Amino acid sequence: MTNFEAITEDELATAQGGVTMPASARWIMQHESGGNPHAQNPHSTAFGAFQMLKATRKQYMGANWQSHDLGLQYQGATKYVNQRYGGWDNAKRFWQSHRWY
Repeated sequence: MTNFEAITEDELATAQGGVTMPASARWIMQHESGGNPHAQNPHSTAFGAFQMLKATRKQYMGANWQSHDLGLQYQGATKYVNQRYGGWDNAKRFWQSHRWY
């Protein structure tokens, strides 16, 4: 069994490069994985802090699709959310209605 280092509240609030993660992105991340960039759904290909499916990770994260780096996962999830929902606030509203995004 591998022990993973806990992510601090500051690390959850910021992504790679010190970019502030919006509250709605943090909310989705907490509901999807508890903020764990190593989270893996045993019943699907969903992986990472934002639980993106394998095909979605490949599309939006490119060569980094298997990365455990929270910043890279956030960047990929942001591209996905912006294209599909027009932003994190809209994605959160969708999640609240459907329990997924």
